[in-house]
Amino acid sequence: MVKANLLSPGQYQRHFRSPKQVVNNQPIKGVRAAVTGLASEETLASYLNKRLAEIGVKRVMAIPGDYIAEWVATLDEPEINAGLIRVHPNNEMLATYAADGYGRAANGNTVGCVAFTYGVGALNAAQAFAGAHVEQVPLVLINGSPSNAQFNSQRDQGILWHHMFDGSQTDLRIFQQLTQSAVRIDNPAYAPDLIDSALTACITESKPVYIEIANTLENMSVQPVSERPLLIRSPIPQDQQALDDAVSYIWEVLQGAHNLVLMGGVELARQNLQDKFETLFNALQAPYVTSLLGKGLLSEVDAGPWFCGVYNGKNSQQNVQDLIKRSDVLLSLGVLETDFNFTGVAAADYSPGSEDGLPIDGQIEARMGAVKINSVCSRAEDNEIYWGNIELAPLLDALISKAQTAALPNAPFAGLSEGTPWEIPPATDFSGDDQITWDSFKSLLSNNYLQTFGAAETPLILADTGLSFYALNNLKVPQNGYIAQLSWGAIGYSPAASYGAKLALDDQGINRRVVSISGDGAISESINTLGTIAQLGLNNVIFVMANGVFAIEQFLVNAQAFADTPDAPQFEALTQVPQTALWDWVKLAEGFGGVGYEVTTNAELTAVLEKLREEDYPDPAIPSGPCATGTGSGCCDFAGTTPTAGKSTFTLVAVRNVCKDLPSNVRWKLED
Repeated sequence: MVKANLLSPGQYQRHFRSPKQVVNNQPIKGVRAAVTGLASEETLASYLNKRLAEIGVKRVMAIPGDYIAEWVATLDEPEINAGLIRVHPNNEMLATYAADGYGRAANGNTVGCVAFTYGVGALNAAQAFAGAHVEQVPLVLINGSPSNAQFNSQRDQGILWHHMFDGSQTDLRIFQQLTQSAVRIDNPAYAPDLIDSALTACITESKPVYIEIANTLENMSVQPVSERPLLIRSPIPQDQQALDDAVSYIWEVLQGAHNLVLMGGVELARQNLQDKFETLFNALQAPYVTSLLGKGLLSEVDAGPWFCGVYNGKNSQQNVQDLIKRSDVLLSLGVLETDFNFTGVAAADYSPGSEDGLPIDGQIEARMGAVKINSVCSRAEDNEIYWGNIELAPLLDALISKAQTAALPNAPFAGLSEGTPWEIPPATDFSGDDQITWDSFKSLLSNNYLQTFGAAETPLILADTGLSFYALNNLKVPQNGYIAQLSWGAIGYSPAASYGAKLALDDQGINRRVVSISGDGAISESINTLGTIAQLGLNNVIFVMANGVFAIEQFLVNAQAFADTPDAPQFEALTQVPQTALWDWVKLAEGFGGVGYEVTTNAELTAVLEKLREEDYPDPAIPSGPCATGTGSGCCDFAGTTPTAGKSTFTLVAVRNVCKDLPSNVRWKLED
């Protein structure tokens, strides 16, 4: 016989008590008062809320289940929510994409957060958390868990509680592999230390963390936040001797450089080091490029003379490729080296006489707490030089100090030999009667829409995995204005991430529209995120390249299918997206509460872009249904404030582009 409840008081009441046993909306006798009655006492829930707000969380993408419902309910209580706002998304994967976008859109200032229930909730988000870890996104998962008593019950009585895989704490073990720090709170005495440790790891490493709260603990007392120190980034203290040694060696190499080029990467953005990077290249008087994952590191809209574009391997503009090829020293800072970042190369190493590696002679790499100088740059007797304990921030400070004290002998260094970082043909190059291609889409989007905004309002671009992020790599974007999963590469990421990004901009007081570009295969994986965007009243724009094919898959399997020759092979059957041929895109948008267009020609796209400029805020979605306009028989009343549609809604544009078409910057693969 079980002598004590294995559920929290609230769960026990919901599962086993009749509504008749609840009087005047108060808990039955013996059930502890709700946490709102304990506002003067620091509880685990109130402590967690305050700490989340402290590190840059504002929105919590929460899908309640009974193990997490009691904490999620505190987000609707102004007395204890610490200013956090609950957002109710569609499913856990899309919620995590949105929180990921929230963490990227204002690098160094915002942290994404999600809250799910055990097993069926959290495990549905595992893939998306893996992507956030790979791409260094600050993100927090709050997971409600069965209590110790429930785990013990499974162990001793063989009772498998709902949502449990078994009694071995599966969620915790899985997320230990997917996050920077994963903790389980099953004793309130440990809660402040464990919460603070995990959240400090999140903002220090700019990576996701996992906090599991055992059922029944939310309302228990803990040490007040006011008695503990603030949470701050806490990198490993820099060894001064190692830093001095590394900087001295790097400076020696730079003094001998004749064609110095800097490359900035995503780690600079995640650690909020953009200003230091800008100070450095100005002091060195050297040109810089970014990796594609680092695109938007600094504003390209009002870029200074040292910006020379995005280096994306063979997908780069020819003038950018030429700049990299003629460089004798490439100083690479915070660049995450991935095959998508350096597309078209078989290895990220220099191999003299080989076309398979990066076309770089001398390279200095500083990333992930280490510095490496390759054998081309180092002294002959040293071969490759490596320090495993050099942090980016102090390295930048030390190099800036050197550069501001003594100019390099060959400075200033030459940038692009010709052209600009944005070699996009004018819109007049494309006939209005012709069907849209990748190149005409980019030209019209850039010239007729993006460049019509001032620097402070230029929209943020999310380019989905596939030809989207390759085709659009030379759009002119603002700081933090280009989001793409260049390493993890989850197809369908961008539509959901777009509303997280928009919320982050709004919370930072940044007035930019957010534009997502996906293929139809990609958006079919995340189509119901449109409902959340409409519910939140966001004026996002979602372009869908709706030609019925997973073009990136065919590109990777056999690009020759795109060749305009009689003997070109057919597209593989596995690359077809048959369901979207059945969709009415305009009605689909309207069904989710948005505005929809379908365009086939360049002239039709031009007309829609003009409408987007003129009608920046389409009217909000109108609730429908028997209870949409008020309460009545059979309608529900909700406690507190229920999130409703906001000031606008989304615009979905289905672009019927040429199926057998590649962006011009990736057509090199047809020659291989």
